[in-house]
Amino acid sequence: MAVRPKDEAELQKREAIGVIRASRFVRKHARSHDPITIGTVCEIHREIFNEAWPEIAGVYRLENLEITDSAHHPPHFSEVPNLMAGAQSELQVRLDEIKRAQGLIQDGREEESVMDAVDHVVRVAAWLHHLVTFVHPFREGNGRTARLAANLILEHYGLVGLSIKVEQQNKNAYRKALSQIDQYQDYEPLVELIYDGLLDRYSGVAMKYYDLPR
Repeated sequence: MAVRPKDEAELQKREAIGVIRASRFVRKHARSHDPITIGTVCEIHREIFNEAWPEIAGVYRLENLEITDSAHHPPHFSEVPNLMAGAQSELQVRLDEIKRAQGLIQDGREEESVMDAVDHVVRVAAWLHHLVTFVHPFREGNGRTARLAANLILEHYGLVGLSIKVEQQNKNAYRKALSQIDQYQDYEPLVELIYDGLLDRYSGVAMKYYDLPR
């Protein structure tokens, strides 16, 4: 196990390298036929913190948290394992819906069919992103993990991953979008932010799709 960094500067450096490592993990996993599970979210977190803060890497938190500049209070730490385990079944249902839409992406000739299929992918990415930020299952790095988990969904189904710092460009809109889901289960603002990010990333980039396992 890695030794904890000796100072803040080294910690930030290791975390930055960890994000790069986690981004590579996401890209590799997205191009594989390996299943996406809640355990995969933990693997993303482990990649971020394995060298920077090994004792929390991929491990659910054992303390309660407060989120800076947010009205949201994450669930009690004792609830986290059950909440994340329970989310696995819903994740699978949502991924199965994408799988059914995959045929439209690959074989559809009408633009409407393709857009419906892409919309399935974007909405699952938004759902998983919000799940991680709402439960806040880890001691640190929940936002980074949420964004990379959303990228995993996007990239696995052939879209381009977004910058994990996209929220810094409009932090208020990002926070309001998450709050809208917390209060009203309204995913539209977060979905719109993801679409905005996709539009930026697709400037000059060809879209491609990856086959699902048969």
